[in-house]
Amino acid sequence: MKEVGDGVYQLESTGRMVNLFVVHARVPVLVDAGTERHGPAVVEELRAAGVAPKLVLLTHADFDHSGGADAVRQATGAPVWAPAAERPLLMGERKRRFVVRAMIRAANHGRGPRSPAIDRWIDDGDDVEGLRAVATPGHTPGHTAYLYGSTLIAGDAVITGESFREPVPMFCMDVAETRRSIEKLAGLDTDLAVCGHGPAARGAKEKLAELVAGWREPG
Repeated sequence: MKEVGDGVYQLESTGRMVNLFVVHARVPVLVDAGTERHGPAVVEELRAAGVAPKLVLLTHADFDHSGGADAVRQATGAPVWAPAAERPLLMGERKRRFVVRAMIRAANHGRGPRSPAIDRWIDDGDDVEGLRAVATPGHTPGHTAYLYGSTLIAGDAVITGESFREPVPMFCMDVAETRRSIEKLAGLDTDLAVCGHGPAARGAKEKLAELVAGWREPG
């Protein structure tokens, strides 16, 4: 586990598959939980670091972000909270496109992913133990990022790095809405940004503005 910002630590047990974060807010919060297969390794890394999360907070339903949540709950007793607008995906009432589901099954060793049980549903603007929920639909209908001071925990709303990029369109359920959500994030007062599939980056507000300006330019 490595510190990437003030009170924000990135786990290493998921390798390059997905980024997970512990945020030492009012209580230790684990944001996202990896795949079901990652669950035991995530639990072991938390134990080795002496961190006992009091809450597992999901950004969205995708199996690489939610699948390990049940294992963390069982090991630590931490409840699992998720965005209310993501409920149809988590409950299986709504599905991703067939090609995406096929790719997910392939990455999950041929099995369809199993969603965790959710203990509480949260809404846009909710204060979750010091993290503010920011609805960022598009990648999925209920995708939610979290703001901790000037740190943005973006999930899959945007890909961070030296320059910021949009999520891969094929994996976004609504590309236009994804862009509107990035425009919303660009209006926040942020410095550090972390995400599910890119390196932590400073200068987030400026880099988000540059990304938005790029697709607003004529031609």
